[in-house]
Parts: sequence; structure tokens; C-alpha cells
Amino acid sequence: MSGAPRPAAPTRRCALCGAPARPPFQAPSPELAPDLDLRPGEPTRSTLPKWIMTCRQCGLSAPDLVEPPARARETMAGAEYQALAGPGPERAVLRYALLSEAAGDRAEAAGAVLQAAWLRDDAGQDAGDLRRRAAALWAGTATMQEALSRVDALRRAGEHEAAGAQAAALLARPELNETDRAVLTYQQDLIAAGDTARHLMSSALRPPAQRPHVTHGRPAAPDPAKAPGKPGFWQRLLGR
Repeated sequence: MSGAPRPAAPTRRCALCGAPARPPFQAPSPELAPDLDLRPGEPTRSTLPKWIMTCRQCGLSAPDLVEPPARARETMAGAEYQALAGPGPERAVLRYALLSEAAGDRAEAAGAVLQAAWLRDDAGQDAGDLRRRAAALWAGTATMQEALSRVDALRRAGEHEAAGAQAAALLARPELNETDRAVLTYQQDLIAAGDTARHLMSSALRPPAQRPHVTHGRPAAPDPAKAPGKPGFWQRLLGR
């Protein structure tokens, strides 16, 4: 005899309009090295267009439609959000960035803008303006992870003086670990050469004795602005 049927899982619904909502997208673990800005390697990187969902009924864009940023309804009614209406993953990510910034979460907004830059990269389009915007949102950031990504965003946007100044300031920190120091020293070489290209994290680090995790020693620093159980951009991205 078969056991009693399992109770149906409760229907997930958009927090703003009540429309059915899928669970957040779960990307596969990366198997290849990330970029210097920590965009993960394959197979994760190819799933980028699926990271942000949009409610077909009300137009809310977020990683999880059940838990949007604060003040989402108010922000969505504004002209800036309405100007981003329409299909396409870049627009969806930028809508989420706007919601996050309006909610006061500049770090999450910066991460979303960087995602939009990656989508531009994949389309063969210039993403310098988006990287400059992400860098501005990350200005004064408290986490090393975001600071390292800010250096790369500025370098790839051609803002070599600002990127060099940020790298030098970070290298002056006495608590800097060996991995971060190696990445920043490599960035300084790229900045001095006027390089704006994509580079892998593995290019900056010495090969380890054994096969490394794809982040090769880069820890996923906790985001103090996030409540327990609600991961931020980098926690979702790196699966920590």
C-alpha cells in the first residue's frame, strides 16, 4: 500500500499583486574560475539571464518575487521604474537595481548593476557606463569583496586613475590577506598597461598544490546589512 499523499506545497505568490510566483532560480555550482570582478565561471555564468524574475502581472523584478525590497510598490509607480518597462534580462536587472537603491541597499543595487554590465558584455556591447554606476554605488563600501569588484569595474570602464587609487588604498591595509594582495597587485599591472579587458581570477593567483575551488581562496565575506536567512548579492552569487 502506498502512504498517504503528501500535502500540496503552498502556492508562492508575488508580494505585490498575488500572482503565482516561481521559487528563486538556483544556479548550478561553477566549475571554472571566476573573473576578477567575481562573475562566476561556467556553467553558472551562462544562467545569468535567469537570475532575476519579473512578475507578468504587476512588473515586479527581483530574485524572489515573494520578498521584494522595501518600498517596492512606491518605487514601481515612479517614472524611472516605468522607463525600464519591457522585456529583456538587462531591463529586469536594472529594475531590481532601482528597487534596491530606493530601499537604501546600495551594495545590492551595485551588484545588480554589475549583472547588467555582464549582460552587455555577453551581447558585445559597451558596459562602461554601467560599471561606473556600480562603482559609484559601491563608493565607501565596507567589505573587501565589493572593494575588489569596484577596482575591476573602474579599470574595465577605463577609469584607470580612480582604479589605481582604490587599489593602492586597499594594498595599504595591514589586515590584507595574501590572496587579496595578489589580486590587487595584478590589477595594478593591468591598470599601468591601460588594460580594460576581462581577466580571470586564476591569472592573478599562483597555482595551488591541489585542484582549487573555483574561487581559489576568495572567501565570501558576510554582508552585515543582510538579515540572517536573507542572502545578499555575493552570497547568492557564490552560493555561500
